[in-house]
Amino acid sequence: MSSNESKAFSVLFPVLLDLHMSDDVRRFLDGGGRSLLFGETAQEYASGKMSASRLESETLEQWQRFTGTAKKMAGPLILAADADISAVHRLQGVVPALPEPDLARSMTLAELEEACFDVATAVRSAGVSLLLSPTADVMGGTNVWLQGRTLSDDLDQAAAMVGAYVRGVRRAGVASTLKHFPGHPVLLCQPATEVAVVTESLDQLRAYWSTFQAGVDAGADAVMMGPAIFAACEPPMAASVSPELIGVLRRDLGFKGLVMTIDLDHRSIIGTSTFGDVAVAALNAGADLLLISAKAMPEVAQIARAIVAAVARGALPQERLDAAALAVSTLANRLIDA
Repeated sequence: MSSNESKAFSVLFPVLLDLHMSDDVRRFLDGGGRSLLFGETAQEYASGKMSASRLESETLEQWQRFTGTAKKMAGPLILAADADISAVHRLQGVVPALPEPDLARSMTLAELEEACFDVATAVRSAGVSLLLSPTADVMGGTNVWLQGRTLSDDLDQAAAMVGAYVRGVRRAGVASTLKHFPGHPVLLCQPATEVAVVTESLDQLRAYWSTFQAGVDAGADAVMMGPAIFAACEPPMAASVSPELIGVLRRDLGFKGLVMTIDLDHRSIIGTSTFGDVAVAALNAGADLLLISAKAMPEVAQIARAIVAAVARGALPQERLDAAALAVSTLANRLIDA
């Protein structure tokens, strides 16, 4: 396998719905894959609760066996899961529960940080090294996507909670992810299945960035770009493929860590494009790690080939692929003991 093929696999971030070392997962890791996301079903995601069957079947020993096997196969990896206070906690039933939202909002910041530290310590013992949390979005009106999934409607409180979460997780040796930049104050459509547009101007969005800045200042390791199309971009486009918005994150907020996309097959991102085209667009925009949904897992090899082909024909600079692959490997190597 060529160096670029291995790098192309390394910037892909496929979702697994269970702890099964399938042939697809083995091929991905053998090909150079460095990151896996332990996801949940659509019903679990919507409800914020793991299913009864999953709670009955998954154990800490199973998590440790899978993550240990994956690391033996591929070396240092980024092994990720959701652990949201106001949304889904993927390791529910396996590690301690996060505080319920109302309780979390009533805690002192020191208490909240300690609670997040305790959860992250247990998550680390399961072999998970990156949490796709906290959610830093704050709603400013109707939001069919994020309703009930944010930390607080008060910007100052949400920013303080984001900082406490990041500090607690980082103290436990686990990485954290701020999501979903640049924020989605109002959203009237579901971006996964519909063309969803955020209509606020960049200046209007900027008023919500204190939560993201608090997370960056606290040491968040990754930022997930949002799925919606932003009218503030010229031309309007989804944040996950926007060089303008990724540039703002780097320049204005001073973020120097790993930039990841949300699922590339969200309707508002992929539109009528192919997986390969949208993957190349995301890398060209400055994203380092490209989230691939569970249903798109069979397309991983094809997406990697499209990335390699784009470099070969000059549609993706070699240095951009190199930089993305380096960002992934740097975080994976730092988290090697998780």
